[in-house]
Amino acid sequence: GSTTQAPLLQVSLSADPPVAGQKDTFTVSGKLSEDATEQTKLAISFVDLNKNPIGHPTVVSACSGSGCRIKAGDQYTQTVDVQVPNNLPSKYVLAVGVGNTVSDPLGCAFAII
Repeated sequence: GSTTQAPLLQVSLSADPPVAGQKDTFTVSGKLSEDATEQTKLAISFVDLNKNPIGHPTVVSACSGSGCRIKAGDQYTQTVDVQVPNNLPSKYVLAVGVGNTVSDPLGCAFAII
């Protein structure tokens, strides 16, 4: 992977903060550092303050519809329904990433809730 910083993504939620056990709609947007490909995934994870995952991450293809036409620097927007874990602690980190591999993100966002 490169040492360049992955671009920061904007994330908006239909329910903010998320409600444990409910579905929440995440809208993720931003500009990606590299072209998106068929391998590019959008991952939304809930993790505790010790970086342990809470529940299962939501991972979907970043390419929807008629394939990948997201070029580096183009505006990317994707909406995805996320099942919020039942066992949310009072403080946790919401991690959102777009990338071809975990170690090579094309964009990411983190928020401590």
